[in-house]
Amino acid sequence: MNRNWFVDAERGRFALKRLTDRDPAVVRRNLGLLDHLAAEGIPVAPAVATIAGDLICEIEGSAYYLCEWIDGTHPGAEMNLFQAGNMGAVIARIHNALSIPSLSLPAPQPVQVTANDPAEALAETARYLKLADEGEGAFDRMVAPVLRERCDLITASAHLRPDPAATTGPSGWTHGDCQDFNLIWTGDRVGAVIDWDRIRVGPYAMELVRAAVWQFCGPGAQIDLANVAAFLTGYREVRPIDPTVLANAARHRWWRMLTHCWQLGFHYDRNDPTCDDLFFNDHRLLTWWSANLDTVEAAFGA
Repeated sequence: MNRNWFVDAERGRFALKRLTDRDPAVVRRNLGLLDHLAAEGIPVAPAVATIAGDLICEIEGSAYYLCEWIDGTHPGAEMNLFQAGNMGAVIARIHNALSIPSLSLPAPQPVQVTANDPAEALAETARYLKLADEGEGAFDRMVAPVLRERCDLITASAHLRPDPAATTGPSGWTHGDCQDFNLIWTGDRVGAVIDWDRIRVGPYAMELVRAAVWQFCGPGAQIDLANVAAFLTGYREVRPIDPTVLANAARHRWWRMLTHCWQLGFHYDRNDPTCDDLFFNDHRLLTWWSANLDTVEAAFGA
């Protein structure tokens, strides 16, 4: 995960980021889009160039960039319906702005969303379970019983794997990481969208579902479906999207979360514990989501 610092200097207050998992050249391109996005009405944190005019500063093999600091808050699932609608409208405007030809991004190609094979998912989960059983730390003891539950849930849900023929709709350039910590709020409106490192081509529906699940999952590990409805209404007030592809995208998102323990890749394969808590949060959500699969898909497909 990238590292971040708050910088309080004579010239002002800034957010400094060190890139650890992104190509500096791609991030340089992305930062160069921020002025265009701002001109299209997208609230962004302007990037600050070096003395040489570069948006990326590379020092001793490490790459950094600086953006103006934006004051605000990061509300979670407790946000009201107006805020949920505003969030949907902002993401719709992002999708519109990134699709303008004058931006000179490469023409997006269709993206086929794949669904992990249940047997492969079980093998991956079993590998992490073996590592947890062999470990001696508190995390290992906590994660082992959860992984046993995960194996049982994958086995019981194998017949619910997304249909390969079910489309997740049109693809285009997206923010790539629209989640609560990358949205800074001023009152009831998004004051800034930050962290444009991961601009990528993907299905619009998949970005919407991911953003909604991140944002509207409350402390009880349940998705606030009323906020989901308001969020999608806000999006559709700016640009259309087919309810069927949203329902399909919801199934794909659930299945990916169920069959891919990416946080454990950080912990066991990279020796990086920064995402440990997210694994347990996801599992609590998956337990509820699996029991309410049809209800969630009906909310996205309404």
